[in-house]
Amino acid sequence: MSFTIALAGKGGTGKTTVAALTIRYIIEQLEQSVFGVDADPNASLGTALGVECEKSVSDIREDIIEKRLDFPAGMSKERYIEYSIEECLIEKSKYDLLVMGRPEGPGCYCYVNNLLRKYLDRMGTEYPFVVIDNEAGMEHLSRRTTNRVDLMLVVCEPTVIGTVTAKRIMKLSQQLPLSIKGKVLLFNRVPKEGLDKNIKERMEREDLKPDLLLGFDTEILQASSSGTSLLEISRDNPTYTALSGFLKNHLTVEVASK
Repeated sequence: MSFTIALAGKGGTGKTTVAALTIRYIIEQLEQSVFGVDADPNASLGTALGVECEKSVSDIREDIIEKRLDFPAGMSKERYIEYSIEECLIEKSKYDLLVMGRPEGPGCYCYVNNLLRKYLDRMGTEYPFVVIDNEAGMEHLSRRTTNRVDLMLVVCEPTVIGTVTAKRIMKLSQQLPLSIKGKVLLFNRVPKEGLDKNIKERMEREDLKPDLLLGFDTEILQASSSGTSLLEISRDNPTYTALSGFLKNHLTVEVASK
């Protein structure tokens, strides 16, 4: 059984950066393979990892709904859909990445979504770790991605609005038909002076406690601006170092207990 890590947070918080660095930690320091799933419609995890996505699962889904596919003779519809999804898989030496793509349009997607969930659940068992980058609403988690999450990383910005959003995501996660074993709250791009007192007061009011504070990182900003893969930033980068220390404690304990 794979250890599944899901990222959640509204756009612009840096959750894709955290997802990419989490993948780097697993392949670089744990020396394990990873199945990455980009379930955010913005589809930026591939860019953060330095790879290009030519086709996403949504392209296949729409082709099926619009009946633009001709199924080969002798091949079942289900097998052909699985084959098409496999063609979307970006395969690298230490990780594979699947990009989900755009949200659903009008029409019935139940059949396709059920096949996709079945396929992803099967794929997940073939890797020691699965890392899923999600949108804020986590629709992919509830409808198509998986039924089990071992560790959910909620990433938010160091603002009062970010705190309120984090609380909303935490509450939403309790309403989803998912088994979420652990949840942690990460504040990203925190200034040197730390969190503002208004944020601390709001966190106390919302009964929230940050598990990790990540500072504003100029190297990551430069890498993002130039399109450099986050797998190539310095190993002693402060954000990567802090996240690695955090994951070492959580993943070691969680994996050992499975």
